[in-house]
Amino acid sequence: MAKPYKTFREQAHILVTRGMQSSRGLSADELENEIESKLRYINYYRISAYWTSFLETVKNADGSTTPRFRSGTCWETVLVLYNFDRDLRELLFGAISRMELALRTQIAHQWSLYTHSSTPQASKSGMRSSFLEAQEDGADSASPQEKFMARIADNFRKDRPLYAAWDEEIKRGATIETVPVWSFVEFANFGHLNELLHCALEPELVQRIAEAMQFDSVEYFLFGISLLSQIRNACAHQFRVWNSHWFSPKFQNAPEAVRIELNRFALLGKTAAALIFCRRMLRAVEPDGQWKDRLLRSYAVASATVPTLSRDLGFFSPTWYEDPRWNLT
Repeated sequence: MAKPYKTFREQAHILVTRGMQSSRGLSADELENEIESKLRYINYYRISAYWTSFLETVKNADGSTTPRFRSGTCWETVLVLYNFDRDLRELLFGAISRMELALRTQIAHQWSLYTHSSTPQASKSGMRSSFLEAQEDGADSASPQEKFMARIADNFRKDRPLYAAWDEEIKRGATIETVPVWSFVEFANFGHLNELLHCALEPELVQRIAEAMQFDSVEYFLFGISLLSQIRNACAHQFRVWNSHWFSPKFQNAPEAVRIELNRFALLGKTAAALIFCRRMLRAVEPDGQWKDRLLRSYAVASATVPTLSRDLGFFSPTWYEDPRWNLT
């Protein structure tokens, strides 16, 4: 049965009757007014993600159950979490965007250098044999490389401004295989770059790219790229990142380099692991940037109100920012 429509005021009233309070001592009417003003511009379903952890189920005399907020749950705390998550998304997306541009540059440079060619994607130079071999799959015998190139070409055609910039070259017969590699990587999205590194390019070439981004371990480098490819989409679509788990391989089964990097520091697959990786990557991409300081300022403000914030993010310690693995030079 569909739920009946509720006005903003009715939604605010539901929260207050379920036990939502104010840390500033607002009366029930005043609190409803304030919540209503926020719900006009923040969807009820979206902001509900920040109060669900404060709910408990209460059994009524007739046997039915009602959700109630735990004693002491305050609207101001919900807003702190909501605002922190918004800041966190912006910080992560900004960091990933800068890293994505650097990654495109290094893939193009190292691939061209490795193969002595400006169009290595055309000659399939530097690619793994397993990526080039045709796959017998019913009527479809295309190789992973052929399918990959078709996806890149489709991405290229959908980007109208980019496609228009190549209009004359396309008329003269230019294809995705024949454009210079530094243009080719610009047609790829982050998922394509992730696939190139994990499945397509020769391990030695991937090693060179990782080293150019100042990572000693290819395993840790690839782990971080995979993690960021998931978080990037979440940030782009305004999903919650503050208290999320991105994938769930067991920590003890993680590659050795990942376990060393994160051991007793951050949980694998939690947002904390992505923050640590961003910090490492930005050391190469933007060594003089203010990203770390902005993150710590935002964390300090939110953690003063939400003592569980470090645990929600996936850090082992509330003073994770004092760890030498965070304070890289």
